[in-house]
Amino acid sequence: MIDLRKYIGLVLLLGLILSLTTACSSNESESAITLDDIVTKFREAGLEIESPTESISEEHGLANLGFKDVKPILVPALGEGEGGYLFLFEDKTELEKLKDYYEEPGKSTLMPNSHAYAQDNILLQMSDQMSQTEFDRYVEVIKDL
Repeated sequence: MIDLRKYIGLVLLLGLILSLTTACSSNESESAITLDDIVTKFREAGLEIESPTESISEEHGLANLGFKDVKPILVPALGEGEGGYLFLFEDKTELEKLKDYYEEPGKSTLMPNSHAYAQDNILLQMSDQMSQTEFDRYVEVIKDL
């Protein structure tokens, strides 16, 4: 009888470990989205977006802002060199700081602020040259991830 109880306990323990492992791996796959994946989704939704060939450097003033990855994006319809950035963060606090940085100028002055939207560990920032309606189309793609 004792062996049967040990066997049942072992089966239950293995079942618990398996269910926890499955739950953890599904969370990892949800957060494993890359910025390239998002750009692809933008294109699939018919949104205008180009990725410049140059990489982000300290010259752009984006160094040491706490992000894990960043991708500059261009929207030619807004004008030469206009668009924004897609950021991927590990720390939600750092994400909120940068989001506030992009949104603050329009709150305290007559200077227009840029568009910013955050979801999970993703921050999308677009130029104020883009209409709110157009920006909302990009936001919808991120919401559907």
